[in-house]
Amino acid sequence: MKHTRMQWTTSILLAVLALSLLAVSIWGFARRGGTETGETMLRMRNYAVLRTASGAIVNELTLQAKVDARDYGRANNFSRNQISAYMEEQGAIARAAAEEKYYKTDGLDRAELSAAVESLELSLSDYSRLEAKEKTAYAETWRESQAVLAAQAAVQETVGAEGEGLSEEAMLAESGDEVDYSGFVPSQELSALADSLTPAYDTMYNVLALTLPDLRPETRDELREPLLSVVQGGDSSFAVEYDRYASKGADGLFIGEEKTRMTITRQAGNIAVLAAAALIMALTVFYYRPLKRSLGMPRLVITLFFLLLCVMAALYNINVPGMLSTVLWRTGMYGVLALAMLPGIQSGISLNMGMTVGIVAGLISTLVALEMNMTGWGAFFFSVVGGIVLAVPIGLLYGKLLNRLKGSEMTVSTYVGFSFVSLFCIAWMLLPFKNPKLTWALGSGLRTMHNMGDSFGQILDEFMSFNVLGVHVPTGLLLFFLLCCLLMWLFSRSKPGIAMIAAGANHRFAEAAGVNVNRMRIIGTTISTVIAAVGIIVYSQSFGFMQLYNGPKQMGFVAASAILIGGATVSRAKVSHVIIGTFLFQGVLALGIQVANAAISEGGLSEVMRILISNGIILYALTQSGGDTRG
Repeated sequence: MKHTRMQWTTSILLAVLALSLLAVSIWGFARRGGTETGETMLRMRNYAVLRTASGAIVNELTLQAKVDARDYGRANNFSRNQISAYMEEQGAIARAAAEEKYYKTDGLDRAELSAAVESLELSLSDYSRLEAKEKTAYAETWRESQAVLAAQAAVQETVGAEGEGLSEEAMLAESGDEVDYSGFVPSQELSALADSLTPAYDTMYNVLALTLPDLRPETRDELREPLLSVVQGGDSSFAVEYDRYASKGADGLFIGEEKTRMTITRQAGNIAVLAAAALIMALTVFYYRPLKRSLGMPRLVITLFFLLLCVMAALYNINVPGMLSTVLWRTGMYGVLALAMLPGIQSGISLNMGMTVGIVAGLISTLVALEMNMTGWGAFFFSVVGGIVLAVPIGLLYGKLLNRLKGSEMTVSTYVGFSFVSLFCIAWMLLPFKNPKLTWALGSGLRTMHNMGDSFGQILDEFMSFNVLGVHVPTGLLLFFLLCCLLMWLFSRSKPGIAMIAAGANHRFAEAAGVNVNRMRIIGTTISTVIAAVGIIVYSQSFGFMQLYNGPKQMGFVAASAILIGGATVSRAKVSHVIIGTFLFQGVLALGIQVANAAISEGGLSEVMRILISNGIILYALTQSGGDTRG
């Protein structure tokens, strides 16, 4: 294999860049525990506290300037528009002058303020831990209520219509919205700890009052929550603590070398990701031709696009390790569902868009586990086994139906899947479940959304999970996905698996070799249905909620997108296509939405990006494989 001079030069430059970035990243991580960095963080903390307190004075002076401007305008017969413009002008002038006066550390006794803040931070530790625990519980309840309201709205809008209900991405968006804590009520224990903070808070406030004599006594209570949120206490990572102080303008203290040093220290994780991306780019350029032959141009381009998104995320100051954590989580969550497409393609029925018949089986078995108030691993394995038992006969009947409609499997399976979901929109209202956690408070039938937290929510995600360089790895979830892939790979190497693949690749040759093609198609359809049943259970426990009614309707398109982006066609697929495709699809989707939202501030872009990416991938893959035949 010959390499051109351009390949050598570009690869060497990228490799040097990768090693340089890696060295800078290691240096940045090492500095986080240094004495100098610790002192700088204390200075940032003190300034953030001071700026939060002085911000109250700045706001008051700005408001007073606007009031004076309004009164002046009225006295001089200004028009309404003139008064508004004059108020804004005078308010901006007053704010600039106030910030120049109060956003300075002149006259600040740093040692005294540091001692007061540290005393408050120590008192805050127990309070912060208990508050975090209670707010986490509140957030779960709040998100569940919001998801239920959104799902109910979607169901109401689509009853009797052709609507598609709430998509998976919409559900994730609902669950990821910022929590409204206005209804949060602290426990008696938390309230008692809050009261115990008063002496330490008063001491710190008195120190601030000496530096800022314009602070009114009334602001003592008004500033309590903002100041406590800055000091915070508890166990915060370096990046979280840095960002908290920087949000108050504390990063404006840095100039010259110190600014560069602290920026590198804060961005060490993102720089490490950039180093990895540069190294992969170097290898890609150096081995471009064999990669193009083995991966194909579409997968190679999408992989490079994913790396580009990682770089852009770092440039937009998006937490890249955190986003990679999300990609790993979504890969495990959607992976088994994508795997359900594999046996369908291998057996010759093409993309099994009717995999929702298996999803419904998994939902029923999970509902039975919730009905009996089962929890933990017992509930999870009961749901999996129950879903398999229900999915086998459904898959057999579904496979026989597809055998009678050869040549139009993708169209038929799509209609079958949609019809099955619509049928069960009625069934969910009639099935005899009695547990009040599942049914509507008024009337009959099952609720739209069900919280998995009380049963086996995220049981796989938390099993043996760990963090590395800021990336959270859901070990159990990924291991379960890879175990399913391994079992499918072993089956494809068995005698029935080889026969099934042969029947799907060329049914005339398979028949000539004595293979019962119809039987192999039924086996493939049944296995696909069973995997879909297991996949929705894995998805629901990872997502934390199980959605009925129109929820499963679009799952087939998500799974098809993943396996097609991995290199599969409508007539050929391998386990590697599932693994690579799920990671790339979820990675491009997650990072693409974040980068697009950072680049374009207008709202509503997330859903547009999701539709463009997922449907665009399906359209491209189908056009590329449209000429394939099976003989």
